[in-house]
Amino acid sequence: GDLADRGADTNKVIDHLTKLQRQAEAAGGKVHVLIGNHEAMNMLGDLTYVHPGEYSAFRNSKSRQLRSRYYDNEVNRLKSLDNSFVADKAFSTQWLDAHPLGYVEHRQAWQPSGDIGAWVLNNNVVVKINRTLFLHGGISPAVLPMSITEINQKIRAELDGNLGEDLGLSESEDSPLWYRGLANNPEVIEASHVDSVLQAYDVDRIVIGHTPGHGIVLPRFAGKVIIVDTGIADYYGGHIASLLIETDSVFAVQSNQVLSLPSTEDEVLPYLERAAALSAPTAALESLIESLKR
Repeated sequence: GDLADRGADTNKVIDHLTKLQRQAEAAGGKVHVLIGNHEAMNMLGDLTYVHPGEYSAFRNSKSRQLRSRYYDNEVNRLKSLDNSFVADKAFSTQWLDAHPLGYVEHRQAWQPSGDIGAWVLNNNVVVKINRTLFLHGGISPAVLPMSITEINQKIRAELDGNLGEDLGLSESEDSPLWYRGLANNPEVIEASHVDSVLQAYDVDRIVIGHTPGHGIVLPRFAGKVIIVDTGIADYYGGHIASLLIETDSVFAVQSNQVLSLPSTEDEVLPYLERAAALSAPTAALESLIESLKR
């Protein structure tokens, strides 16, 4: 998840992943692209984090004409609501600043029937592969009673336009797209909930993204939770690492080195120190290491 909103190349990223999905299917494999909160935000019209370059990427020879029609429709809509409304120069300037060329095409693409929106709706929020649960944010206590199928169906339905007047699952801080408890809550507080999640979904570990900062593949709860958002985008410092699972063995791949991930509390600090030594550690990683040494 979170393919969007961190630079101008969202289209290229999505095109690359769709290509990988086709190649994997042809080879008898599978690429599972999961929905993140930023995909949901774009589909639900929350453009807070959209990079200006993402609009520019949609710009073409017809963009001015398309935006002009969109502007006229908006003026007519506002007039229908208020007969005294006048689209003066100040309004026009402000509106054009908020709707750069490519904006309309961007919004069309992210609609449920658009190229990107339709692709997002074909992806899942949560997947279970063998003994591992994969999702973007995390399973909160509020969501724990729901099955994987129920979660996927409900959020896809909301992104497809079936969002009621109340806050939907796709927008709630308890949503699998948004929940940060597995990443941020003190382990002593969250440990029992983690065990409940593992039991409910009959898995050995939970792999999540959503919360960058440490620059490495970060195990929590002695490897029961693994955070794989290393901050790969330039926006977060371009920290390159990945998770490798082979049968029952779990590794982090960083700087061309393969590191075994810890499965006990005693193994956590040595792993973090080895990972920190492979590249310039982030301040958050250094702080975590120092806290574990005390």
